[in-house]
Amino acid sequence: MLSFGIIGLNEGNGHPYSFSAIFNGFDEEALADCPFAAIRTYLSRVHQNRHMISGARVTHIWTQDAAISAKVARLAGIPHIVDRYTDMLGEVDGVILARDDPWNHWEMARPFIEAGVPIYIDKVIAQNFGDYHRIIAAAGEDYPFMAGSSSRFTNAVMDARKSLDPASVRSIHGISTVNWIRYGNHLLDGIVALFGADFKSVQNIGEPGCDVVRIVYRNGLCAVLEAIDGISLPIGFTCYQKAGGAHVTVPFADETDGFESYFWGFFRMLEAFTGMVESGRRPAWHEETLAVSRAVIAGELSKRMGGVRIDMDALW
Repeated sequence: MLSFGIIGLNEGNGHPYSFSAIFNGFDEEALADCPFAAIRTYLSRVHQNRHMISGARVTHIWTQDAAISAKVARLAGIPHIVDRYTDMLGEVDGVILARDDPWNHWEMARPFIEAGVPIYIDKVIAQNFGDYHRIIAAAGEDYPFMAGSSSRFTNAVMDARKSLDPASVRSIHGISTVNWIRYGNHLLDGIVALFGADFKSVQNIGEPGCDVVRIVYRNGLCAVLEAIDGISLPIGFTCYQKAGGAHVTVPFADETDGFESYFWGFFRMLEAFTGMVESGRRPAWHEETLAVSRAVIAGELSKRMGGVRIDMDALW
């Protein structure tokens, strides 16, 4: 049985609750005390203490607040609450960095990368190219790590893979809540699972509280993606096909289905992480993960530079 540690949590991100429950199950009484309504919904309606990943358990937790750590530990039956996240070193087989505040990713991931402990980093790898390159250099070529969003694993994206002809799509429009640097991966990872990551340019012409990102592929496919602070779910994107073809909408965070697609995205993603730890090999889509993080960081850089178009080739 693999032993995992989980690191959390930042504002608006309840992943330590749900990710831990996907491995360990959950206490029904403690679930009522979880502050995230969506998590309460899909754990009670979909998970139901029936769908858990075999072969691994979350055994250690750290958050910046001992009271929060205790709440998560109670919900998911995590036996060890540590005072410092580095206390997990030597105690766990893998670490889930379940925070999407990327300005902290390098600092928090570094001890585990340098110790060779497999890690999952939530969504974008880093906030800027400096930290991105530090993580990539520290990881080297063989160190097993995952990053990104669960969107590539959702029911909606997997169904679209079966029904959508990528060559017929001319334009993609997507929308998300929060902001680009934290939630851009929710859109891009799903899009890349369908269309690849051969990006030509990235441009963010947004304003504070509203990112508007235009991504152009080398084959001419164009994606216009918005991340607007304060809007409600669902998160998703629509693919518009050539004349005569129907458009295809891919929602992957939708409360109308009890967040079922969302839950199964998390489940499959954590299954993939478990498989990576068992095998010691990076996922087959690792290069796409890197490309998505570069595009998200480029979009943030474009916005800070007044909306200039970033040529992706010029960055490397």
